[in-house]
Amino acid sequence: MGQGSNSSTLRQYNERVVISAVRKMAVASKPDLARHIGLTLQSLTRIVDALEEKGLLEKSGRRTVGIGQPSNLYQIKADGLFSIGIKLGRQNIKYVLSDFAGKIIEKTLHRYKEPTPEQLVTLLHSRVEQLLTKLAPVQRERFVGVGIAMPWFLGNWEAQGEMAPEIAQQWVNIDFAKLLEEKLPYRIFFENDCSAAAAAELYFGELKALNNFLYIYIDTFVGGGLVLNGSLEKGIHSNAANLATLPVPPSKLDSQRHTGNWDTLVNRATIATLLKHLRYHQVNIDNIADLAEVIDDNRGLVHDWMQDCAEGIVFCIMSCVSFLDLETVVIDAQLPPYLLIELISMIKRRLAAIPTVNLFIPSVQKGSLGEDAIAIGGAILPLYSHFAPDRTVLLKGGVPDRLQQK
Repeated sequence: MGQGSNSSTLRQYNERVVISAVRKMAVASKPDLARHIGLTLQSLTRIVDALEEKGLLEKSGRRTVGIGQPSNLYQIKADGLFSIGIKLGRQNIKYVLSDFAGKIIEKTLHRYKEPTPEQLVTLLHSRVEQLLTKLAPVQRERFVGVGIAMPWFLGNWEAQGEMAPEIAQQWVNIDFAKLLEEKLPYRIFFENDCSAAAAAELYFGELKALNNFLYIYIDTFVGGGLVLNGSLEKGIHSNAANLATLPVPPSKLDSQRHTGNWDTLVNRATIATLLKHLRYHQVNIDNIADLAEVIDDNRGLVHDWMQDCAEGIVFCIMSCVSFLDLETVVIDAQLPPYLLIELISMIKRRLAAIPTVNLFIPSVQKGSLGEDAIAIGGAILPLYSHFAPDRTVLLKGGVPDRLQQK
């Protein structure tokens, strides 16, 4: 690689660092940014001026400190870029149209069951085109792509009863990324769903001051993300913090089969387990969105699951802090907010009762983005790729390339 290429790559990296810093600080002057990032004021000034010229930063007032000229303050320019983020889940797809400041302009949800790859591609194409009609022609020129946040290993849904064997096999055999790129005439980026949600909390959430945290997202399944030193740690296969497979003691629920001394977190701390527990007791709902219709008469069953879930997550947290020095664990979920608050309270009480000899127990906080976290995480991918090298892992048959069986 020549010197010009190195210079270009470094400039792109520094632009990304500056954008990230401004996003975390909300508004900042050039001296603020120079001190925060560790660049000279001269270098920082060139980067900020270039980002302002590109329409990615804008002035936001002035601030006077002591004697001298007041400093211009800068913030993210909301209409600098636009993107679409998609949460491709096990029971639904959520779409968000986002501006560069992370504000959701439009969002929509589509439920499904046992989708084939072709069905999903057709649906994605239709909904993306619908969302783009919300942008004015001048805004369309600043649309930079579609980010898809989805679980890896889609063909494995069969094992959890989420998908018929013949449909699961289609996911194993097909190159989903290629199929989608042939249909959608836009740049497409992929990321693991819960890593994307962790990035959304890091950059667009209300907990921007956190620099080291484990992120846990309770959905149909459970997943995680890891943020270290203010950056998302994805791992070499983009599969870091894959909490679903973490060993935990067996569930105490009567709806769960106990076949050994250990189980995995996916069988304790998931909405799928909650729905299974309800159905075991003849409360038949297929989607967490329907919980409000039955919870008043079945609060005891939901509480039993919450206790079991809390114990599994506490074991998960203690396992992680044994080798990761974390300040915080952030938990979000596709649960009604009042249930998530109660679940987090259960987890906090259990952690507080653990002896802390030679151990630092992290604080536990509720995520700020809720059920939109994964889709917003998807929207981040094309935004950042516009001015930084993209390192996401494309999928082949629902499996990252480096994990694809030969």
